[in-house]
Amino acid sequence: MWKNTFSLAVVFILIVLVFVMNFTPIGEKQAEPNIIDVSGDTSVDGVAITAPNVKQLQEGEIAPNFILSTLNGKKIEALNQSQEYIFLNFWATWCPPCVEEMPNLQTFQDNHPERVKILAVNVTETEPTIKKIRTFVDNGSFTFTILLDKDNTIYERYSIINMPTSFMIRTSDKKVMKRINGAVTLEQMEQLLKEFNS
Repeated sequence: MWKNTFSLAVVFILIVLVFVMNFTPIGEKQAEPNIIDVSGDTSVDGVAITAPNVKQLQEGEIAPNFILSTLNGKKIEALNQSQEYIFLNFWATWCPPCVEEMPNLQTFQDNHPERVKILAVNVTETEPTIKKIRTFVDNGSFTFTILLDKDNTIYERYSIINMPTSFMIRTSDKKVMKRINGAVTLEQMEQLLKEFNS
């Protein structure tokens, strides 16, 4: 008899738990991820989901300057460039969309060497070796500037949540003109430059 009573009690408790979890507001006050609608962004469809309470660097804000080393060990002050715009890209060799857009970055800079400076910040802490980065760059014949973010400092400063992420920055005042979460095509980059001219 006590076994039947015990079994009924367990079933009752399970039913109560299911009801509480599904039909009451318990737990609704927990931190929820920030959902950022990027459906108007030509670089990606749908939405991107960030970690809770992440504040992303947005269009209209001032981009933080920084100094990083190139693959050859030369230190570069990122936002101190002579071109009108800096196209700042965060990437890694293991990221397929990053790899896919690299030729577009090269062509974009080749098309506008006087107006646009490509700075591709490699998130180096995620790479197996620097040699792998160098081999990738050499095999692709990429001549734009590759910078090494060895400890993710700049990655975090720019509040990157996914790769690739790119910023079009106006050099004169360091203003973020466009933030692009996701891969970007050559056509989209060219269109951005046209829009900034109009």
